[in-house]
Amino acid sequence: MPKKTKIIFITTFILVLLVLIFFIFFKKSPTKKNINPNTGKPFTSIGTNTKTNNSNGSSGINTNNNNNINWKNGTPNQISKFFQITDFAIAGAGFTEEMKPVLNTVNTDNTQTTPKLESVPIIRYVKRQTGHIYEMNLNTKKVNKVSNSTIPSVHEVLFDSSAKNFIYRYVSTENNSIASFITSLGGSKGEFLPFNITDVSLSLDKNSFFYLIKNSSGVSGFIRSFTDNKTTKVFKSSFSDWLSQWISNNKVYLTTKPSWRINGSLFSLNTKTGSLSKVFGGIKGLTTLANSNGSVVLYSDSLNIGPKLFLLNTKDHSIVNLDSYGLAEKCIWGKNNLYIYCGIPNTIVGTNYPDDWYQGLQSFDDYFVKINTKTKEISTIANSLNETPVDATHLILNKDNTLLFFTNKKDSTLWSLNIE
Repeated sequence: MPKKTKIIFITTFILVLLVLIFFIFFKKSPTKKNINPNTGKPFTSIGTNTKTNNSNGSSGINTNNNNNINWKNGTPNQISKFFQITDFAIAGAGFTEEMKPVLNTVNTDNTQTTPKLESVPIIRYVKRQTGHIYEMNLNTKKVNKVSNSTIPSVHEVLFDSSAKNFIYRYVSTENNSIASFITSLGGSKGEFLPFNITDVSLSLDKNSFFYLIKNSSGVSGFIRSFTDNKTTKVFKSSFSDWLSQWISNNKVYLTTKPSWRINGSLFSLNTKTGSLSKVFGGIKGLTTLANSNGSVVLYSDSLNIGPKLFLLNTKDHSIVNLDSYGLAEKCIWGKNNLYIYCGIPNTIVGTNYPDDWYQGLQSFDDYFVKINTKTKEISTIANSLNETPVDATHLILNKDNTLLFFTNKKDSTLWSLNIE
């Protein structure tokens, strides 16, 4: 081998050896990112109530505070708990359980066995564009259309406990006001309720409803059942802007319609006597959600950094600050009045709530929490920012409180969330 070639070979060998030594002893291993298996993207980092800047330059508050929240399973949302039920906008949904036949089996003599029945969980929902009704078997995820009756541009649908009787609410082409039509699944006819109904709320058993009708002197309140057309007048007021929640047989809570500009109040209506008593008030942007007996009220107060959540004990009027930001109507009480489930915005931009949210000027990206009203502990169930951001409204729980259904306000699609 020529001397020059030998020198080049030795020099190259030494350089390769030096590079190998460098990588073995000096190069640090790259930091591994925490990857969300549902999206293949890194998890979003969590802030601590620090202000953030929006793309338009306005400031907002990051409400997701790791100091106060205990993550289930130790880390945020590593396995998807979300399930998108519809790819179209809905006007309302109702959960029920129905007895359905199990698949028939054949005996050894080739005769059919007597069909067995099993309880099947069902979510029933209405397509906003057409008024058609669909249902999903939650065990099999099979979807069936159960009604072809067409009512265009349905604004709202309220279901009874069986999800077979319901109220359609839509804009009437006759007088450009909200029409309300009560009917049943498979029924050949229905009944129009009076025009100018401004608010409807269901009883606890969802077999009856309370509604308000606006008139020249204010509003009047009525009670009736889904299956009986007997109507009872229980309330009248010169003030017309109310939102209702039926608490018990003889009690309806009435909250003044909220705005960040004015102080709101909560009143208790005795449906037997018609008397109205004030529970509390003086809260800007007040939205409320009482438990099933009205003893505790979750409410939101529109503060100078956004709406904040509190608990009011209606017996001793004590107030607990939950140290969480959001709106009470993005929550629902569990069946035992111990837990509250909420969609909490990750970031809140601006302070004009709930007005800006109602009007669609602001939208939220929620994380979902379980609040223990006894210990005040807040556990995060899942964060939609890790998958498809959703803005939850119209929350519904299944019978055993393991599934939470909600409408995504961004596009009015129906979703479920596993909250076990």
